[in-house]
Amino acid sequence: MPASSRPDAAPPIALANRRQLIATWGIPDRYGGMTASLLHRARSIVRLTGATVDIVTFDTRPDVASIRSRLIEWGELVDGVRLRNVYEDLRHARRRPMAVPIAPELASPPGGDVTACRDGSLVLWTDDAGTILRAEHRRADGTLAVLDERERADGPRRLLTAFDRHGRATGQWRTAKRMYFAWLDTILDGDAATLVVDSKTAARALQHYRRPSVTTIHRVHGSHLAGDGSGQLSSVRRDVFEHLDRWDAVALFTERQRSDVVRMLGDPGNLEVVPNAITGPESLGPLPPDPLHGVIACRLDRAKRVDQSLRVIAAVRAKGIPVTVDIAGEGSQRTALEAEARRLGLEGAVRFLGYTPHARRLLTGAAWTLLTSRSEGTPLAILQAMAAGCIPISYDVPYGPADVIQHGRTGWLVPDGDIAGAARLLALQCRLDEGSRAAMRRAARESALRNTDRVVVARWAEIERAAVARHRERGIPAPASPDRRPLTARVAGRAKRLLTAGVLVPLRRSAL
Repeated sequence: MPASSRPDAAPPIALANRRQLIATWGIPDRYGGMTASLLHRARSIVRLTGATVDIVTFDTRPDVASIRSRLIEWGELVDGVRLRNVYEDLRHARRRPMAVPIAPELASPPGGDVTACRDGSLVLWTDDAGTILRAEHRRADGTLAVLDERERADGPRRLLTAFDRHGRATGQWRTAKRMYFAWLDTILDGDAATLVVDSKTAARALQHYRRPSVTTIHRVHGSHLAGDGSGQLSSVRRDVFEHLDRWDAVALFTERQRSDVVRMLGDPGNLEVVPNAITGPESLGPLPPDPLHGVIACRLDRAKRVDQSLRVIAAVRAKGIPVTVDIAGEGSQRTALEAEARRLGLEGAVRFLGYTPHARRLLTGAAWTLLTSRSEGTPLAILQAMAAGCIPISYDVPYGPADVIQHGRTGWLVPDGDIAGAARLLALQCRLDEGSRAAMRRAARESALRNTDRVVVARWAEIERAAVARHRERGIPAPASPDRRPLTARVAGRAKRLLTAGVLVPLRRSAL
């Protein structure tokens, strides 16, 4: 059982809102630090506050039920935490039929790429460049739940229409964002709630979701800076970071990142700092039997620069120190990294384990870990390693490593890109006597575990209270919600209002 789901005997922490939503784009089969972090936070909130948490997702994959089952099996979803998806809900929801202003093109073209599972299917039509032209979200019985037309010849370019099992329209939207908002409105039903948006993709849409009863917080994972060292805003974060005032609070991991955001963009008055909660083994076990063996747990993509870790390992082995490493993770660069390991002569010294759901368990048997990323939001992998007594050697990149590593006491810091320096420090770590290694392990664990679940959830409660107060001060008006009545009823209602105002004169039946 994950530590964040164990019962807690202390008094519950009070939240400003009992309804808690966490938004992310989707839960991948092989998820990384951001998803692990939000799942941990959700469990901690349920356990320490008694609130319920809905994790809401917007991706189109039809097998949400299987993802949910797998997360329950792994202990990542517990009672009080629900995983919901907009398309899954629209497949199962019972909504009133309504007249829609634009007739959808119901006839399916020939062909289509089908992704099917037990609970439904997704059928896509694309052009030669791979651009989606049409998507049909179907139920398990084959009936159409949502039709997404993306390249219409007339009227709006995009049109999304929801249907019941009898083929009657139950909703229509001209953008996916409007559909997402309508779905969230249905989930919340006017309740006072806090919506924390973790995904930068979801944040681009949800920064516009403003409701009188909903407090919105953006949890930033990762650096806001471009990865080229230019010091400019990342292109994928620009739209959100240039409008941080749209949120009731923006939660960053470190004071260093908060200071840099203020220096670059000014202070919108809603920037908060809250770290990740870290849990580790119940106790620190004996020293790992092999001081030369390490573990690297991360995504295998360009941003993590694992190729530089391989070069560090090769350099240490060239010094006559036969270090070995297990690399737990998957990603687009795996094939290239395996080739690089062969080129460096690291066969037998490096094992690629692929995606490992509980990679943290590997850390308890490892003496050290390497982090050579281009940037970090908070170095979750470093903190998890430290909690397990695994000593980190890390590039000093924004943001996080320098905030959690005390150089020479709880780990080692080296300038960004300094492969020779990292190799020197890894060699030094491997040559430490047992007493020195044991002291570093104790100090690293103690430092990492300062941010317990209770400490971090209490900090979230403070942030939420401040965000709710800001939200009230701003006086967010209720949106002009779309009228869900049939078109004939809306026309009749408008006519009645005009008659009452004396704009229209009623005609006698004999005059028709």
